[in-house]
Amino acid sequence: MHEMSLMGGVFEVIEQTLSKHDIRRVLQVKLKVGELTNAEPEALQMAFEAYSKDTCCEGAELIVERISVRGRCRTCQKEFTVVPTLFLCPKCQNSGVEVIQGEELLLESLEVE
Repeated sequence: MHEMSLMGGVFEVIEQTLSKHDIRRVLQVKLKVGELTNAEPEALQMAFEAYSKDTCCEGAELIVERISVRGRCRTCQKEFTVVPTLFLCPKCQNSGVEVIQGEELLLESLEVE
């Protein structure tokens, strides 16, 4: 389950952020997760619960926003939402597509007290 390693990275960022502030408790964590990460929201939730145990994040709400895959055609430069498993430009039918969105895992925000 690669969601555990992904969440490990998220918690490294959370810990770095919290170390700079006087935080008693984290109430909410918002993540943006690209579809190409193949991370399942339910598995991320389980990993979050495991990592947050006995920390100031324990009991916090995890919100996961899925980010669709977007591409840019290397031939005509059209940007478009990629149809799953079909990396083909809808304008010129070229298969040379650069992924410009959908691979990210971002810590969007923390709500704390």
